[in-house]
Amino acid sequence: MVADAYQHPGSSATLVGRGAELERIIDALESAKGATPSTLLVEGTPGIGKTALLDVACELAHERGFVVCRAKASLMEREMPFAVVQQLFDHLRDELPHCRNGKATPHEYDLIAGHLTAEVDDFDELQVHRAIRDLYRLTAEFAQCAPLCLVIDDVQWTDVPSLRWLNYLVHRVVKLPIVMLMTRTPGIRPTDSLLIAELEIYAERMKLAFFTAQNVVLLTERMLGRTPDEKFAQAFLDATGGCPTVTRHILGVMRERSIPPDENVANDLLRPECEKLGQSLLARLNRQSPELVELAKAIAVVEPADLTLLTAVMDISNGEAADRVQQLEGMGVLTPEGELTFAHRVIKNTIESAIGYREREELHAEAARFLHHTRAPALLVARHVLRTPSRLGAWAVQALRTAADTVIAEGDARFGAQLLARALDEELSVTQRKDLLLRLGLAETYFDPRMAVVHLEEGMIGLDDPEEILAAACQLAEILYFDGAYDSASEVLHRTITEIGPKIPAAVDVVRLLERITVPSRDPRAVQVDLRRFDEQEWRRGDEHGRRLAGLIAEDTSNRGVDLAQCRKAALAALSGGTTAILQHPQRMFGVLNALLRADEAELAVRHCDEILLEAHRQGLTLIVLLGHSLRSRAHHHRGSFTEAAADAELALSAARTAKLPADHLGHVYAVDAWVRAQLALGHLDATEKALQPFGRSRELPLSWHHTALLHARGALRMELGDCEGALADQLECGERFLAWGRGSPAVRPWRSFAALAHFRLGQPKPALDLALQELKLAREWGAPTVIGRALLTVGIVTGGAAAAPWLNEADSVLRRSSARMLRAQVLLELAATRWEKGQREAARQHLAEAKALGQQCGVIVEPGKRLAGSTSDGRPRTPVPHPVEPTHVVPPAPRLGALALTPHECRVATLVLEGNSNDEVGHKLNVSRRTVEFHLTNIYRKLGVRRRTQLSSALAGFIPRR
Repeated sequence: MVADAYQHPGSSATLVGRGAELERIIDALESAKGATPSTLLVEGTPGIGKTALLDVACELAHERGFVVCRAKASLMEREMPFAVVQQLFDHLRDELPHCRNGKATPHEYDLIAGHLTAEVDDFDELQVHRAIRDLYRLTAEFAQCAPLCLVIDDVQWTDVPSLRWLNYLVHRVVKLPIVMLMTRTPGIRPTDSLLIAELEIYAERMKLAFFTAQNVVLLTERMLGRTPDEKFAQAFLDATGGCPTVTRHILGVMRERSIPPDENVANDLLRPECEKLGQSLLARLNRQSPELVELAKAIAVVEPADLTLLTAVMDISNGEAADRVQQLEGMGVLTPEGELTFAHRVIKNTIESAIGYREREELHAEAARFLHHTRAPALLVARHVLRTPSRLGAWAVQALRTAADTVIAEGDARFGAQLLARALDEELSVTQRKDLLLRLGLAETYFDPRMAVVHLEEGMIGLDDPEEILAAACQLAEILYFDGAYDSASEVLHRTITEIGPKIPAAVDVVRLLERITVPSRDPRAVQVDLRRFDEQEWRRGDEHGRRLAGLIAEDTSNRGVDLAQCRKAALAALSGGTTAILQHPQRMFGVLNALLRADEAELAVRHCDEILLEAHRQGLTLIVLLGHSLRSRAHHHRGSFTEAAADAELALSAARTAKLPADHLGHVYAVDAWVRAQLALGHLDATEKALQPFGRSRELPLSWHHTALLHARGALRMELGDCEGALADQLECGERFLAWGRGSPAVRPWRSFAALAHFRLGQPKPALDLALQELKLAREWGAPTVIGRALLTVGIVTGGAAAAPWLNEADSVLRRSSARMLRAQVLLELAATRWEKGQREAARQHLAEAKALGQQCGVIVEPGKRLAGSTSDGRPRTPVPHPVEPTHVVPPAPRLGALALTPHECRVATLVLEGNSNDEVGHKLNVSRRTVEFHLTNIYRKLGVRRRTQLSSALAGFIPRR
């Protein structure tokens, strides 16, 4: 078996990645020695190494006693009769040994030589036919003296008489030791298409592939004498496209300059070396025709999809353009598929390096004008307008604005901002400029909040439309919220109420609700909003206004711990626009997903985080990536998946470092909070302490939402470190802030439970029990199982003894309906200890086994503790408490909760399926592919918890009307 890296003895050339091809060539040579002829046709793009493979094949044939006859066809000689045959037989007399009968080279050779050297005008059809027959007879006689290996490079340019002889030979060569090796570049128009096609029928075709990463590693080892790492191989592969010629050239430069195989070296060398590699290419193009160079430049700049745009930009006829394109394909400059793309980016880079700035600018301007006049899509026009600073007029502004709206709606805010910034360079009216500034500010929200503030404030000056004022103010307040500029956000919202109040009275409550969520006010009664004034049909109607209002309602109800059912419905309505819509509003995304977590919808929150992160990573939206990982970490923590929670928190911190956020920025602080919670759950106290060092172990933290959440986490750490007084101080400070700001829900942060445990450890049972019972009351009013279960656990712990059992049993019952596995494990551990102390050993062991199993699922080792080892009361004073007589009302999931999670497009697909349409019919009606329909149906089934389309009717009953 031939190795994947082959080097012939005595030669410095190394052939890599051609093991299979060499194996087949060797088999053909060995078979030919046994009088079984073969014809092999090697195909591949220019620069892929066809000639290098032939070089090695010739060496292998010489080693096996073959007489090698080699020729290279060319464009220059394709009109010369028998030009290729002449090359094959020119040196045959010297190569051929004496025949077995002792005679010299057959005497007919002199006669054939006369055929080959005849004048072109002397060849008629009879003469050609006689020459072909005589050449075949001569070849057969030679083959009887010694095995022959006939090698022809670039067979597509072979002259017609030589092609006819080759076909004659292939058809008639039987039981002769002859191997024919040929190479061809696919797509190039051959000298005679029919003769080449006939030759292909009787040939075995081998198509060469580009290099893989493993091939790059092997060739680097052979040429540089060092084994590179995987990162270098992949980077090199990305830079060169796996083109063997380019790869060898770059490695050769590295060898000459003693450059080690580092990760970035390929890209560093590629651009300067491209110019050297491309000089011969440009020279060849120019020799062929200067017009070819101009056409190649236009293709490199304009990147036309078809000849129509190319002919308009070049101002030439369609036929002339097609002929030039065909020539470039034949020379290996363009791919032979007719797609007007370069065969390799090295070639494109070379062409681009020869284009001047002014020439490039004018080509883009001409392309934009032509596309505008032909009513091409706005995005296509805008891409060319973006690349020229020339002022093109009102039509260019319209194209840029329309294209920006499209790409921003699809989630590409960065590109949308580029288009809008370019539109601001045109001559604009005051109204147009304000509109573009507002749009630009909204786009910049996702990746450059500070510039977004500048552009939004500038665009709002003198704005008259109340709807536009409202939208801009809400977005500006969100940005200021993330930047911690609460006073500025409050000022913007109060100014907005003053401006739009008389014009849109209904919008005043929306702004006040936004203020209550955004600005931590010491007097929450100053911002009174009655949610009953909002019509549910209004915030569930699925448009942008409805989703915005639904998001505010979801976050507000979860903050205050009221109406869990409404919170769930509002959160899902806010998410009904899909990932792209929610990405445009980071504060809404953050608030809505938090609301889902507080409503015990952790699984749904994880799924939405997955989709958000996928899209945010694709678009490079660092802030969204950071928030997405922080939120997913919280969701994993809620479910007891602490290892996954720690991994997401680490990714959030990495995103904060990448964005170079200050230590007090909301995104960074929430990432630290997620990290601390996950590490505490895993028992990694040293890592937790280190993360909190910048904020101080006892230092007062700023009065912001995010620092207050971190205050709760810091208190939990201090409790684990044995600093119960410090823990109590942090938890009470956290609670005081949240209560003052109107966030009394225990679902926001269970500070009362943590403070109660701190009181209890300090030997203060009365305040501990008061706080625990207070939290239990609020938790029952909210109705989420996890919140109720935690409160019941706290009451059971501070109650202690036999009186704890009813509370703990109820907690276990409630948490069976929750995804909070580790919280339930803690309840079971307390129950086990209580049973053990009462002498109920078997029940205690069952609870302990179940707690250990849950802990194992969460990646945490559950320790039995001293109480289960036989110790009794710890001596702390107990306060008598009543048995739980109030029933626990856990709010069940809203009916058809999954249906509310469907996006509008998924609703349309579901409606058509319910009407009896097949997948193909649905795709036709929605103008999408069958695969897209299947993708949406998969998501619909997942959200509804069904497995087949026949179950859709019952799952969506009453939600989607059937006709």
